[in-house]
Amino acid sequence: MPAPTAHDEAPADLIVTGCTVLQHGDPDETDPRRAADALHFRADAAVVVRDGAVADVTDSAAAAALDAVERIDARGLVALPGFVNCHTHSPMVALRGLVEDLPEQEWFNDWIWPIESNLTPRVVELGARLACAEMIRGGVTCFADHYFAMDTVARVVEETGLRADLGEAFFSSQGPDGRARSLDFALAHRGRAGGRITTSLAPHAPYTVTDEDLAATAELAREHGLPVHLHAAENRAQTDTALARHGRTPVETLRRTGLLDVDVLIAHGTGILERDLPALRDAGGRVGVASAPRGYLKFGWDTTPVRSLVDAGVHVGLATDGAASNNTLDVWEAMTLTALVQKRAERDPRWLTARQALRHATLDSARAVGLGDRIGCLAPGRRADLVLVDLSGPHTQPVHDLAATLVHSARSADVRTTIVDGRVLMRDGRLLTVDVPAVAGELSALLPELVERGHGRRIQEYDT
Repeated sequence: MPAPTAHDEAPADLIVTGCTVLQHGDPDETDPRRAADALHFRADAAVVVRDGAVADVTDSAAAAALDAVERIDARGLVALPGFVNCHTHSPMVALRGLVEDLPEQEWFNDWIWPIESNLTPRVVELGARLACAEMIRGGVTCFADHYFAMDTVARVVEETGLRADLGEAFFSSQGPDGRARSLDFALAHRGRAGGRITTSLAPHAPYTVTDEDLAATAELAREHGLPVHLHAAENRAQTDTALARHGRTPVETLRRTGLLDVDVLIAHGTGILERDLPALRDAGGRVGVASAPRGYLKFGWDTTPVRSLVDAGVHVGLATDGAASNNTLDVWEAMTLTALVQKRAERDPRWLTARQALRHATLDSARAVGLGDRIGCLAPGRRADLVLVDLSGPHTQPVHDLAATLVHSARSADVRTTIVDGRVLMRDGRLLTVDVPAVAGELSALLPELVERGHGRRIQEYDT
């Protein structure tokens, strides 16, 4: 019997050909320095997609012999794993640039909480749609969201084609109903959108959720196999206040309540202290930390201690936080700032390297949100989440070191095509799943009512 040929197989769903592909030498390598060193670029390559997954990364010549339903000629472009935004509040795009240049407690208590009490499901939907459009344009293929009215956000994610881990935020001031709604949402929506939606329990933070509620959340996470996504040790002032009031840091509260015994994603962590590291190390790789450096610079905070966390076995991913504080959902910028700020914080130009920064934006970020076995690298069996980047502009030429060019010269606007689960969401700079003018126009019409503060109502007092 003759051996099967390429044409004996069913046609591939999609072949992206002629590109230079970023590949991780060993996606299972746990040492971040060795893993970053093994990161490499494969020239004149092709990504073969079947059933929403990467079937092969091969030479363009070999791919030319394969049948395909769709081909993308990516000559001159770089193919990267889609970026992951590890922590945001997507509907807060509606509040972008509303209030600036204030300390965080004044920003929250006098502006954000009162205005958020005006939120309607329609505003949440429009904000989430605009956020998804921004992230698709910027090469983000997956994001972790922590907010209210997440049923609405889940519908937007399903319709726009992105991948997301979603959590319905709750506070102890809401009583038992808040935690129950978070659980109900997580159980009802995990696995939706063909598996593109995963879910988490989402207590707001140790200073707005009691120890009893945090412990109950940890028990629910164990019972139902759910991760937890919350804010903790957001800045040093929070940690100092927690020590003064309770004699323990926010991270020590997470350990005390059992949250370090389940998969947990901590937003920010700029207030994590050296005394917290043993507890995080003992968590055995269950902890992810989402770092959003732009917002920390705006608020005058310290930065996330990335190097110490990585050495403790914590998965550190990149994030933007919400656009109300950060003004942008540009993870590309977060990658660049992380590389620069960490060099300054460590006073060491050898940390973070460009290759380490690329790993943070892709595989490390995927691991931080619990999806490291599904996304984060372009390898057979991983979901086909990838972006194509054009480096032909004057700001990216000439190219001496491709990794350095991507991290320090390229911008999110250089993303030309975005693909999630093998589906093209943006082609050659044209969004295919969001009508931005219509969304932005309707949202603008709703802004006067949204920003009214005369009622003085607050969802929660921000008191750390």
